[in-house]
Amino acid sequence: DVGAVKAATDAGAAAASAVGELISVHVIPRPHTELDSILPD
Repeated sequence: DVGAVKAATDAGAAAASAVGELISVHVIPRPHTELDSILPD
């Protein structure tokens, strides 16, 4: 649900901005299936 994702990223961005400097917020709508293998745990 696009609205839920937007609300969650907005809330996370607001929380991050409250404790420090937020550089960017970006949602990857359909990430590649192998993306997990290159991201840190």
